[in-house]
Amino acid sequence: MGDEDGLSPEVRRMIEEAQAKMTEELFEETLRAKVNFEPDDLGTLLDLVAIGITNGTWRNSCVENWHAEGRLSDGDMMRINSHTTDAIRRRLARWTTETGITSASGTALAEVDMEEVDAFAIRLFRWTTNPKRKLTIGITLGELARTAEDLREYEDHADLRLGGFAGQMEERGVRFGLLRTACHGALACSRWWKHPAWPALVERYVSVLDNPTDPHWGPGGEWRTRLGAEPHSVQDRAGLRATLLKGPWKLDDSAATWVTDSGIGYLPSREEHRARQHPPSDRAHRANAGLRTRTLPFR
Repeated sequence: MGDEDGLSPEVRRMIEEAQAKMTEELFEETLRAKVNFEPDDLGTLLDLVAIGITNGTWRNSCVENWHAEGRLSDGDMMRINSHTTDAIRRRLARWTTETGITSASGTALAEVDMEEVDAFAIRLFRWTTNPKRKLTIGITLGELARTAEDLREYEDHADLRLGGFAGQMEERGVRFGLLRTACHGALACSRWWKHPAWPALVERYVSVLDNPTDPHWGPGGEWRTRLGAEPHSVQDRAGLRATLLKGPWKLDDSAATWVTDSGIGYLPSREEHRARQHPPSDRAHRANAGLRTRTLPFR
């Protein structure tokens, strides 16, 4: 017989074993190796936490279904995702100020009361699910959802995700929860605004716009040719670069559409580009095939 949650003892044992392998030390090692920053750096950690919360609570929800249905364009998704990340990042900053958090060290975060964590999660839930919340594309969440049923579906998802965000901190500690959420943001969304890799990606993107022979555009620059004329705000390279770095949600509709159509979310980093130019031997390629990861595009 299974437990009251429907899990058999064997499945429960497997889950518990997997959870036991997730430790603060593992998350720290992952962030150092994949993002090259020290986890005690509170500012960068909160950037990644904001990305992780946005991706889990917003993007990976029925919102992505609405996107697939055509309610949102790729450009809309880029603007809303980055704007939501910014809003959550600002709320994280306010929360850390209110709770007196000045460091991401274990000692500092051990002092955080769970009531403060719960209150923050509830505030985030109320903000994200408010049907009157104005999205950066000009409509409200309620208008995007269209029906009460669709809005409730999103509310249920946000409740589950934010409840999990707070629950993991209650069970394993505040620092554990922040590190785990930061790893989510770091690994799943390496092409998102606020990720440490974003500035280098923007520099590479702006540079390839004026290089039709770059491999990004495919054989003979075919993709670049199909894009058509650049919107005025894309032609202004300095302005485009500044907007992408400071706030992609400030792009106008035509620019956001053109930028996503041109594949900013699929552009390889300089390191990936060099690796493609100098591929490993066939033996090394086969040996490493099982270690590849796939990152989500910035849309």
